[in-house]
Amino acid sequence: MFTWNLAWVPDKWGPLPAEGVLGIRDLPAAVAGIGLAPGDPVFVCPDGSIDQGLLAFVRSPEFQRLERETKRNYATDIRLLLEFLSARGLEWRRAGERDLADFRHWRCWAEENPARISGAKWNREVAAFTMLFRWGGAGPLPVDFGRRRDRAGGAVSARVSWLTPRAWRLWASIGLRGVGPLTARPAQPACVCC
Repeated sequence: MFTWNLAWVPDKWGPLPAEGVLGIRDLPAAVAGIGLAPGDPVFVCPDGSIDQGLLAFVRSPEFQRLERETKRNYATDIRLLLEFLSARGLEWRRAGERDLADFRHWRCWAEENPARISGAKWNREVAAFTMLFRWGGAGPLPVDFGRRRDRAGGAVSARVSWLTPRAWRLWASIGLRGVGPLTARPAQPACVCC
């Protein structure tokens, strides 16, 4: 059995047994005491234990600086890699370039994989793996977002553009109200000073 699981620190703890959980009387305080915040992942090994190295990674400043959704995405991506490596009998710190190349082949191109992913998704996974391996002190890095060969070429990511408040008002005036930029302003009185 090679199944890795993720547990998430809840935003709000529900009722807990008075005798505690896993021998811990105040689990919310214990979780906060080790530096985990709501929404943080906890990697659970196939044997049911908590991986202490990955717990340290989640608590690291590099990981804690990420937005909540990025933490969720990276943790999910890393869990898939952990399962792949476990099936090979390999601990993540010992993974090499060949292992990551095989994982990429499986994720992106293998006909046997019904859930192949796009280049943009692969690039996000590479960013997560690079962060993990760099934090773990792997050398050389088995995958590196900075290396062109490790990224998917020509991947198209979502391009989200935000409007400034001024641009939004202009768009609303023209696009919604049908008022042009010149007619949107009140007429200025003529200067009759001389």
